[in-house]
Amino acid sequence: MSQNSNIYKNPFVLLVFVILLVLVAINIYQYFINLESNDKLANANSEIESYKMTSLELKERVEKVTNNYASGGGLLKRVFELTDSSGVVELNDSYSFDRYHLVYVSESLNTPFKWETRNNGTVEFNDFYLAFKSTTVDGYISKPYDLNTNSLIMTGLAEIRFKFDINGVGPVVPISKTGDTSSNAEFEIIKYKLEAIDSGLGDSNTYDSFELTIMPNSVEAPGLYSTFGENEVITGELYLSEITIQRSER
Repeated sequence: MSQNSNIYKNPFVLLVFVILLVLVAINIYQYFINLESNDKLANANSEIESYKMTSLELKERVEKVTNNYASGGGLLKRVFELTDSSGVVELNDSYSFDRYHLVYVSESLNTPFKWETRNNGTVEFNDFYLAFKSTTVDGYISKPYDLNTNSLIMTGLAEIRFKFDINGVGPVVPISKTGDTSSNAEFEIIKYKLEAIDSGLGDSNTYDSFELTIMPNSVEAPGLYSTFGENEVITGELYLSEITIQRSER
């Protein structure tokens, strides 16, 4: 018993014991410090990944905005000869387009007129209604046209809703791809190409242009194909319109 007491009373032994306690305490402290550091590192990595995702999303949004380098809208005046050749009729069509859409609407009711089509000769319309809406924009390219002028070519697919009353033919409406005329379709699908010009001269109504080519085929758009043939150009005089096209850097 006295021997054990002497051991604890020995200063050297007591010093070693204290040192061991300190080392154990330091190891325990370091262990918890490492745990906290690992947690902080994990949180930092999580934040970095979050910033990466945010950066990618912002980059995508910026590309969408900078890629939207053309837009336009307003009215397009087209003039046709009346069926009885007694005068002319003006169709005031509306249009709108940008990187993501193209719409065009034309209507003339109770005023028979003659349309000289490109592929199907003269077509006499007693009533005419056509509503065009793009469903895809597959091509969208702007480029210089001349020193001050920029041009845009836009292509894709579109739905066309229409109702014609054609002299000598009767009513013409969308037909299903199966050719079943007992139940009418809501629309027909066509390919299209828009060619627009921004003159850069300030007066868009005088110097800008809008030319829409519709390209129906006998399978996807039998009603339009029977009326216009394989392609038809829709263009006219712009008024109350604005077309802005920037040169693409892509």
